Amino acid sequence: MVWRVLLMMSLVSAMGWAQDPKAKGADPAVEEIRVLEQERNTAIVKGDAATLNRMTSDDYTFITLRGELRTKAEIVKGFQTGSFHYQSREISDLNIRVFGDTAVVTGRSNQKGMENGKDYSGDYLTSQ
Repeated sequence: MVWRVLLMMSLVSAMGWAQDPKAKGADPAVEEIRVLEQERNTAIVKGDAATLNRMTSDDYTFITLRGELRTKAEIVKGFQTGSFHYQSREISDLNIRVFGDTAVVTGRSNQKGMENGKDYSGDYLTSQ
């Protein structure tokens, strides 16, 4: 009898976890950041250096999958000159956590493209 009660409580708890976060009134900041991530991804695929320049903070740095450090200026220049080019790039599995006026985004990027003559295609985990 006790195990049935525990099983029922576990199932009810799991059902709560499985619900769509929008149904619970998700944080609007999370949805806004999700939209911004999609816009940023679209700019990368289109090679839209102006949008990337606008959306990226001046002190932004990025470490590539090869361990190369890139600044905002280097990234924007790469897209302006065409030395960074992506045929496709899909983002998924975004986990967006908001802490006051700061957010941490982790996810997955599956991409096909070139940077400075090097193949940057693959399936990668990201954090921002």
